[in-house]
Amino acid sequence: RKIDTAMEGFATGFNLEGNTKPGFSVENEKFKLTFSGVFCDERKNIVSHGFECCYDWTHVMEMVLDATEDYNSIAEVEEKTEEALKNWLTTFRGWGLLSSMLPIEKHRYFILSLAYASTNWNEATGGPYSTEKIFDTVRYVYENCPGKEIRHLVPRLGVWFEDVVEDTVSFKVNERKKSFTIFLNAKWMLEIKFEVEKKRVNTNLLDLATEAVAQQMTIEDDINRLEIPLTLFDNVYDKFKDVEWVRSHWNFKAELELDDEEFSEAIEHTDPEVLDEAETTENAIEINNEQDHPEYSENDETIEEVQEVNDETVGEELEVNDETVGEELEVNDETVCEELELNDETVDEEVLSDYANPDVLKPFVETSWTVEYESTLVSSWGAIYLFLVIFAFLCF
Repeated sequence: RKIDTAMEGFATGFNLEGNTKPGFSVENEKFKLTFSGVFCDERKNIVSHGFECCYDWTHVMEMVLDATEDYNSIAEVEEKTEEALKNWLTTFRGWGLLSSMLPIEKHRYFILSLAYASTNWNEATGGPYSTEKIFDTVRYVYENCPGKEIRHLVPRLGVWFEDVVEDTVSFKVNERKKSFTIFLNAKWMLEIKFEVEKKRVNTNLLDLATEAVAQQMTIEDDINRLEIPLTLFDNVYDKFKDVEWVRSHWNFKAELELDDEEFSEAIEHTDPEVLDEAETTENAIEINNEQDHPEYSENDETIEEVQEVNDETVGEELEVNDETVGEELEVNDETVCEELELNDETVDEEVLSDYANPDVLKPFVETSWTVEYESTLVSSWGAIYLFLVIFAFLCF
């Protein structure tokens, strides 16, 4: 069984089909979640496009939707999602995303363990071979080695809601939509963006009536003072949560308008001499910039010509020759096998001879690997990751 194929099996979630490109959505009875895109280091680049086009975000989106079940508050959804994400990243399904974000030196021993386990799996004692079984076995060993638990590999992360603000879209349209961000800080700063819409669910007259009552409540405690049958309190509380979701949007809009008014008032009450001085200073800076950088003062036609030249250059750089790409992506099985061939003289043959026995696996994790063997396996995993980046580039 070739080790390159085996290691690719651990890149869970990555594919070339682009199953969850921006615009993909999932939903339940009360919420709809739409994948918006990925930012890498606060901008769009080849890495962000790779995660958009070649990673399946379905499992992550399902976690977010699960957190909205029995919805109580925005803060609760954030907390549930963050905790679920931390746990999921340490599983076989989450390992592909986790390993792709980490610097190689941080998890190289885990990768070495997976590679060695893959090539030396004993089906007679461990059962039929599968990458998930290999991962779970190695993970079990690490979980029982104090200080080496896989949870220590999980990077800093956070999740948060934000109200949607778009000048080109009316606030009324966005009142039920919020931006939802998952932030992962490792080799890169990744921001995975989603849009969450809370549906307005009214299926009968009771829903409409309790919604109207909830809209009149300022705080949740006011509901306790209502003179209504006890059986209706749960319905009103549920609708009040829906009202709070929408109300936060309008409160945010009011804050933006207030900030604009305060700014305008500040300008009006500013001493005219101060404004004139600021304008003079600004003009002087612009003049200095033009003198120091005359190229910035080119006319519009010249700028357009430069942009056209740049577009042509970029187009030439991005043009992919099918034959060249085929040659670059073609993996010579014999070369890969030679690179990944385990040196029996370097690696103790008795280590991990039986992966079904955790006591035998444990010494393997603690064994000191030679620099030659480490560099071979690390470069191989790096090659696999490079292929993923190239695939992402092609998808873009």
